[in-house]
Amino acid sequence: MLPKCLRRAMALFTLYLTVLLLSLGSGALTEVPPSGLCSAGVPGSPGHNGQPGRDGRDGKDGRDGAPGPKGDTGEPGGPVPGPPGKMGPAGPPGAKGEKGEVGLPGAVTTDPLTKSLQADVHRITSRLSVIEKAASFRIFRKVGDKYYVTEGSQGTFDAAQKFCRDAGGDLILPRNEKENKVLVKIFSLLGAEIGWLGTTDRQTEGTFLDTHGRPLSYTKWAQGEPNNSEHREHCGMIFSNTGLWNDGSCDSNYHIVCEITT
Repeated sequence: MLPKCLRRAMALFTLYLTVLLLSLGSGALTEVPPSGLCSAGVPGSPGHNGQPGRDGRDGKDGRDGAPGPKGDTGEPGGPVPGPPGKMGPAGPPGAKGEKGEVGLPGAVTTDPLTKSLQADVHRITSRLSVIEKAASFRIFRKVGDKYYVTEGSQGTFDAAQKFCRDAGGDLILPRNEKENKVLVKIFSLLGAEIGWLGTTDRQTEGTFLDTHGRPLSYTKWAQGEPNNSEHREHCGMIFSNTGLWNDGSCDSNYHIVCEITT
């Protein structure tokens, strides 16, 4: 229930409002004296704080401040390589280098099949080398495991030896009758009456050896030969018409035939 004072105030307010409305309607204003109002009461204790309101909108950006003082110099940065450039033109070839050292020998294999194949390759290579040498001469004939070759040239016994050795062979010396006959045919083909044989008794008079100092395994001396006529015949030669051998002067000029062994 409302306090009595408050009820009186409300009644007076209602009366005042009615009078006010009637005055407005009639054009007159009647003042209600405030003598009927009650005095203020004792203030009550404060209420609890309400909930915080919502955040307001952000304010406008302030002006830029003055620049601060210059800072200390930093440490230098590391070098950063740039992208590679285009390849330039090739330079001139350099000088030829020195010959390198000889390498270590390869490992020795004991596999029988490998050893057999290596031997075959070596044998074939050697034969091809001999054939190549023989084919380089104007005339060549195969006899057994060797070739008789000639350019049809002539010279002394020593010149004949050097010519054949430079060609990778030896001055001709038949080891059997078949080889002797083939040699006769070659000299006949050259139109030569006499040709050199690779034998001499310069080391021991009367004992003819081949150009490597080995005893002869086959000979075909003519009757009474070698006789060292006038003590100046120390080198072997062959007659193309008979195939017989003779000793003659080493300084004579006869046709040269070489033999190259496979």
